[in-house]
Amino acid sequence: MASKKPGILKRIVIMALFSLLILSFAAWGIQDIFLNLGANNSVATVGEVEVTQTEFSSSLSRETNAISQQVGRALDFQEAQQIGLVSRVISRLVGQALFRVQSQEMGLTVTEDTLKKEILDIPAFRNEVGVFDANRFQNTLYQAGMTESQFLSDLAKDIEREQISNAVTGSVSVSKQLAEQLYTYNAERRVVDFIEIPYTRFEGLAGPTDEEMAAYYDEQKNNFLAPEYKSVSYLHLDPKEAAKTVSVTQDQIEEEFSTQKDSLSTPERRKLSQIVIDKQEQAKAAYDQLVAGATLSDVAQEYTGSDAIELGNMSRDDLLPELASGIFSLTATGVTEPIQSPLGWHIVSVEEITPASEAKLEDVLSQITESAALRAATDELISLANQLDDELAGGATLTEAAGKLGQKIRNYEAIDAQGLGKDGTPLEGLSSNEKFLDILGLTAAGNDSLLTELGDGGYFILKVENVTPAAPRALEEIRPELTERWLESRRKAEAEATARKLEEEARNGTALQAVTDEAAELITFAIEVNRSSSNIGNALAPGLVQDIFKAKQGDVLSGEGDSGYLVATVTGILRPNLSVDTEQVKLLQDQLEDSYRNDVYTQYIKALETDYNVQINQGTINQIINPYGTTAN
Repeated sequence: MASKKPGILKRIVIMALFSLLILSFAAWGIQDIFLNLGANNSVATVGEVEVTQTEFSSSLSRETNAISQQVGRALDFQEAQQIGLVSRVISRLVGQALFRVQSQEMGLTVTEDTLKKEILDIPAFRNEVGVFDANRFQNTLYQAGMTESQFLSDLAKDIEREQISNAVTGSVSVSKQLAEQLYTYNAERRVVDFIEIPYTRFEGLAGPTDEEMAAYYDEQKNNFLAPEYKSVSYLHLDPKEAAKTVSVTQDQIEEEFSTQKDSLSTPERRKLSQIVIDKQEQAKAAYDQLVAGATLSDVAQEYTGSDAIELGNMSRDDLLPELASGIFSLTATGVTEPIQSPLGWHIVSVEEITPASEAKLEDVLSQITESAALRAATDELISLANQLDDELAGGATLTEAAGKLGQKIRNYEAIDAQGLGKDGTPLEGLSSNEKFLDILGLTAAGNDSLLTELGDGGYFILKVENVTPAAPRALEEIRPELTERWLESRRKAEAEATARKLEEEARNGTALQAVTDEAAELITFAIEVNRSSSNIGNALAPGLVQDIFKAKQGDVLSGEGDSGYLVATVTGILRPNLSVDTEQVKLLQDQLEDSYRNDVYTQYIKALETDYNVQINQGTINQIINPYGTTAN
């Protein structure tokens, strides 16, 4: 059963391979439910269950650290967002919350015995002889950046999720007959002989005359359009720019520090090593030996056959509650009495104690002042945006309203749909937020946009003064490219005409290798082609491959390839032997069932999202990732 836990095992064993990122939204389907919930402090809500900032920050930190180890350098949260890791973490946490709510309603529970059995069955935690090894268990968690309590919590959630998933999809099945039919279709191969007429054979063609070029330009000019450009007046209320001129009082600085103090402080941490023993009596005897002066290493070897497990520096929140209570009750370094958990009896050695560190304002004054200024500027912009709205509602033009409020209008002669100028480069001063391009595209000539809020607390509004429609570029501007395209089309036409002629001769009974003097040198014999292939030999010809599988044995066909025109004859049809390929048929049957189950599972998740009103607080996520508003606006 443990081997079917894809989520947690991948996070533990391989933890952060980039290939997993493509799965970020597919399973949960939450791409359409992102909201900006303002002051809500949870990252997401699923019914009455909250995904807390602590859960999100902890999960994102673990996975970001794992990716950092893969790439060999430290990644920050903003880079994690750029590669899709933030979306992946949110997706996983929302999925866990959905199943948490559902399992509560269904009355599902995961007992300690179930957890222990699952842990013992996980291959990654076994030694060379296939027996659970507590040392490997702890080391694997340590390398994955997970505490024991986090792992047990995630494992319990995975077990609950699997129980529900099995109940929903367990009855899905695919018949052997259907699998055999699909296998026969997919595994069928065709054998062909073919001749390729290379386009390079016609490299010596003369270029187009002026008349031919003019005609070809008229035919192709709509494929060489200059983009539509808009002339725009633009006002951007930027909190980072406004913050540069804001003066903050000592009270504002102290208030900002009070808001961030907890996140800037560090809790007490203790450097720990432990022994985990199955039986209480043995654990008590081991503890007595330690109290009598034996070393932890010697006692670990005697009772477990391996060294003590180094846990590293842990805070109270990193540990299971029952362990944390015993460990942090010690007033100095030493060993705890045996403590029971689902894994057995723990004897923990506290080797060092790092006291809690409370953040002091003088140590972080610069960043707190910057943050307070940004907060004040954001508040001021809210008032300024309201005043701007009032001025515009009262009939003022954008230029008049901006002038009255002391704001600068930027004027751009030409902006395309990607926010680029006529030279194809980004224009200085424009917002890089996607909302800007969306609003620019929707605003017609002569119209003002609505005042639009950006994710960083800023606002923008624009007026499209006029529009220059997309139009064909001048012939002289594109003559070199157009000439090459004309020559390419002529070479292809010559190759096709030659191939059609050879195809006709072959259909009239001439052997393929004899249709021209060169055929014996150009022909390739007995090439096997499968249905999913795009190639015939080394020639890329997907269209001709499809035609070959529609043809009968002995048929002659021709078609376009990437480097020449091909003439082919079907010399054989090879179908699989189902009595021999039983394992492949069974594999396909299992794959089909998995695919159908995934479809049912995905629909079930979507139904849960609707039932439990999943909401994502994008504002809180942005604040965690960029606490000082450094997102590009």
